[in-house]
Amino acid sequence: MKKPASLRAAIARLLPEVERDYDKLAMWVEKGSVRGRLGNNHGFAWSYDLTVLATGYTDDPTVLFFVVTEWLRDQQPDLLAPGAAPIPFEVDINSATSWDVTITLRLEEFVEALPGTRPGEWQLQVKDQPVPLDPDSVPFAAPPVPVASIWAHGVQIAPAPVD
Repeated sequence: MKKPASLRAAIARLLPEVERDYDKLAMWVEKGSVRGRLGNNHGFAWSYDLTVLATGYTDDPTVLFFVVTEWLRDQQPDLLAPGAAPIPFEVDINSATSWDVTITLRLEEFVEALPGTRPGEWQLQVKDQPVPLDPDSVPFAAPPVPVASIWAHGVQIAPAPVD
């Protein structure tokens, strides 16, 4: 499983308190399942709930959610797609400046199994998330142009502001 370590690294990179104190960020996997296929492809996929628990968190929880959703853009973009199920979370308020934040992510990873160099030998590799067909960094169109005027039935009803 590559994604839990990748998420921890992303959070620690942007939140210094998590990097300073490893125990402030706990992660565990629950409700895992493996899906394999018959045929020549011996690889498989596993899906699981990754629970992320930030204890005694003193930054604004908004920052933690931002870091997680930014990580999801690359690592599990289907969770951010229109119509995707919301991401469940819980927050225990310890004080006016401290929270315990729990986020549960339904993740999936694919494992490739390739025959090795000797009979009966297999090389297993957890695959990186495929690049989405429409990454956020590539705009679909040019940036919008500000509205300069509005016309209806050939008549200008809202003139452009005068510079």
